[in-house]
Amino acid sequence: MTWDLPAGWRWTPLRELLLPVRTQLPPERIDADTLYLGLEHVQAGTGEYTGTRAGDAHLRSPKLAFEAGDVLYGKLRPNLRKCVVARSAGVCSIDLVPLRPVEPDAAHLLALQMRSDPFTADVLRLVGGVNLPRVTVRDLLTLALPVPPAADRDRVHAVAQAATTLRRRYREVEQTVLDLEGYAAEVVLGLR
Repeated sequence: MTWDLPAGWRWTPLRELLLPVRTQLPPERIDADTLYLGLEHVQAGTGEYTGTRAGDAHLRSPKLAFEAGDVLYGKLRPNLRKCVVARSAGVCSIDLVPLRPVEPDAAHLLALQMRSDPFTADVLRLVGGVNLPRVTVRDLLTLALPVPPAADRDRVHAVAQAATTLRRRYREVEQTVLDLEGYAAEVVLGLR
C-alpha cells in the first residue's frame, strides 16, 4: 500500500477485520420477497446499490446469504471497485463476497477503504483469469487495511458512515431534481 498512516494507525490483514460468510441457499429456499443483489445492482466505486426482489430475478442457481451490515465485495472484475455495506439482509450472486466485520461499526470504513485506488491496485496484483478476471477470497483476505487506534475508532467509523449516508441522500436528491425537471418540461410542452 502507498498510504501514509496517521500516528497510531496500523496495518491489519483483512482476515482479522472481516469474516467470509458462506451460507449458500438453493433458489427454491429463497423467499420471493428477499432482496437479491447481483453485480449489476452495485454501482462501480460509489458504495451504492439498488437490488431487486428474488422473485423478480428468476434465480436458477445457489446464492449467498448476507445480513444487514455485511460488506459485499465484487470479486469479479475488481477494478470496478464494487463494494457496499448491506442495509438489510438478502442474498447475492456468487460474484459478490459477503464479509462480516469483526467490529460491526467498522463496516462503512472498511468498504470505503476497499473501494480506494491503493487497495484496488493491491487487489489487481492478485487477480487471475483473462476473460473473467477475479480475485479469490483467500487471496483477498491476505491484503491489509489501515485501522485507527482504539481512541479514534468511534469518530472515524461515524465519519465513514456519514459519508456513505450523505452520498446516498445526494443521489436521491439528484434523482428528485431530474424527475422535477422532466415533469416541468412536460408541463411546458403541454403533455400534462
